[in-house]
Formats: sequence, C-alpha cells, structure tokens
Amino acid sequence: MRTALIVSLAVAALSVAACSKSEQSDAGENAKAAAIKIGEATKDVATSPEIKAVGNDIKEGAVEAGAVAKDALSTAGTELKAGAEKAGDKASDAAATADAKIDKAAADAKK
Repeated sequence: MRTALIVSLAVAALSVAACSKSEQSDAGENAKAAAIKIGEATKDVATSPEIKAVGNDIKEGAVEAGAVAKDALSTAGTELKAGAEKAGDKASDAAATADAKIDKAAADAKK
C-alpha cells in the first residue's frame, strides 16, 4: 500500500515537473478561478430562501422540543414528589408497626 502511494506521488511530482511554465501557470489560474466560483456558489446557497426556510424549521423544531422536554421534566418532578411522599408514608407506617412489635415483645419478655 505504501509502495503504491509513494509511486503515485512520484509520478505526480514528475508530471508537474514535466509541465512547462505556461501549463503550470494555466493550472494555477484554473485553480484560482474554480475557488472563486466555489466561493460565489457558497454565498448563493447561504443566502437562498430555501436555506433560510430550513433554518427557520430548525428553530421551530428546537422550540417545540424544548417545550416537550419542559413538560416531561415537570411531569417527572410531580411524579417524583408523589412517589417520595408515598415512600415516606410507607416508611412511617413500617416504623410504627416495628415500634408496636418491639413494645409487645418487650411487654411479653417482662411477663
């Protein structure tokens, strides 16, 4: 693989060296012209109404996603609070039951 790459680079270097100054200059000018055309096309795309519409759609989607996330987090928070209250109630009930059993066991032990 490396050998093929090295050979390709050597052939490319020899090809450039074999070109006349005029051909090298023409190739450079063609590359500059292509770069200018690409830059202009990029500006045209960036300012096109279609791209602006896509940007607006993305913004609207982000707003909607944020609203859905906010609602989901609110619901989760409410459910978490309710679950914590139930768990607290159950823990209190379990502690009261345990206290009653301990008191009964202590009373039975005294008899």
